[in-house]
Amino acid sequence: MAPRKSSVADDEHLATLGHEAELDRNFSFVAMLGLAFAILNSWTALAASLSLALPSGGPTSVLWGLITAAVCNLCLAASLAEFLSAYPTAGGQYHWVAVIAWKRWVPILSWITGWINCAGWVALTATGGLLGSQLLVGVISLYDPSYSAQRWQQFLIYIGYTIFAFLVNAFANKLLPYVNQAAFLWSIGGFTIICITVLATSSPDYADAKFVFTDFINQTGWPDGIAWLLGLLQGGLGLTGYDAVAHMIEEIPNATVRGPRIMIACVGIGAVTGFIFLMILLFVSGGEQTVDSVIGSAETTGPLL
Repeated sequence: MAPRKSSVADDEHLATLGHEAELDRNFSFVAMLGLAFAILNSWTALAASLSLALPSGGPTSVLWGLITAAVCNLCLAASLAEFLSAYPTAGGQYHWVAVIAWKRWVPILSWITGWINCAGWVALTATGGLLGSQLLVGVISLYDPSYSAQRWQQFLIYIGYTIFAFLVNAFANKLLPYVNQAAFLWSIGGFTIICITVLATSSPDYADAKFVFTDFINQTGWPDGIAWLLGLLQGGLGLTGYDAVAHMIEEIPNATVRGPRIMIACVGIGAVTGFIFLMILLFVSGGEQTVDSVIGSAETTGPLL
């Protein structure tokens, strides 16, 4: 379908839902996929939080916890994609609740859903700034071992990171499709380059497969089962935020087809790249001899660096 005809059809579909189209549909498939994947950025988020999952189940929690989270999130993404195909509006979840809920309860249920979704996005935005500031502080520490990061310094980096993101989104909206495409390519390129580099520089001193795929660590003080469940938080973090597609759906042509495909694709790409990257990091980590130093790296350069 031609882009112009597709946009007209999308606007007509919105009209049948009682919603007037107000946004330009200037995001391509790749640009929207880039937006969704840039928010997940699974391999980066998983690597940055590696030291949090290792004490809560060890490598078994890191790898198999990610697979568990991926299966659950793919099921959720498939369900949300079905709603998105039928009701492609930027309201997303709160609008879908209004459609399917009992009429008597629509106002309160939509209100609760909308604010829960909003709170989740505020928390996710804060998390992105936190991980970004940690990586920057880690890079400084890596190049200058004498540097001792202060909390206020990381906080200022976090504030600058967040303000920059706000300015781009608020005043460079027309550039966002290109920024998102570049972010997607940058992320996949970085994933490939880092994987090759760490494998090459660590050869032949790899951890054994038994450590990577079966080793269990519990330093939490909780029973083993609960500790492993706590480790699932890492996998959940690396595969969350794919509902961004729904909230941007009115800015992509052929929304009822492309939107659901993008939503499922970004989770799939995140799960595959995340599993490969975490597996490689565990193989080059040094195994049981150095796992404690990897866990303790959260206070210095971070596990990725």
